[in-house]
This record gives sequence, C-alpha cells and structure tokens, in this order.
Amino acid sequence: MNKLFGIAVIAATMLIASPVFAGGKACCAKGASHDKPMCTDLASLHLTSDQQTKIEAWQSECMKAGCTEESRARFLKQARGILSADQYAKLKAECDASAKNSKA
Repeated sequence: MNKLFGIAVIAATMLIASPVFAGGKACCAKGASHDKPMCTDLASLHLTSDQQTKIEAWQSECMKAGCTEESRARFLKQARGILSADQYAKLKAECDASAKNSKA
C-alpha cells in the first residue's frame, strides 16, 4: 500500500512539473528541442487530465527518440486513439506545420 502511495505521489509530481519543462506544448517536430516551442498549446486542445498525461508521456518518448519521422508518426497514432476527431485534427495540422517549418 505504501509503495502505491509513493508511486502516486511521484506520478503526480511529474504531472505537475512536466508542463514547466515542456512549456505546455505538444507534438514532436524534427529538430525540436526542450527550449523550442512545440506545435500546439495543450490548453487549446481542452484535454482531460487523462488525455494530457498520456499526450505528455508520448511527447517525451518522441523527444527521447530524437523526433524522427517514425517517432512522430507513433506519437500521432497514439494521440489519435485518445483524442476526439476535432482535437486530433488540430494537433495533426499544427504538428505537420511545425515539422514543415523545422525542415526549412
């Protein structure tokens, strides 16, 4: 029971701290770094807390993988599974634009 509580406290701390480091942005564009803005503001997507937690975790995985086309595609595929059609359309459009701008 104590282990579960400890894990819950750590998870809550990470959840609270992650927007500070991510700048509240989501998406993985090639060449992105932690100090550069990502493609969309999570607040504009009106995510539930569960959606936000998952998006932030997947974003982190994408960043760790170097924001390759494959990791970005995996991020978007995962996001599609939990977002509404409108949320996903906005996320994808902004991610595509961000990826296009980073190539230029």
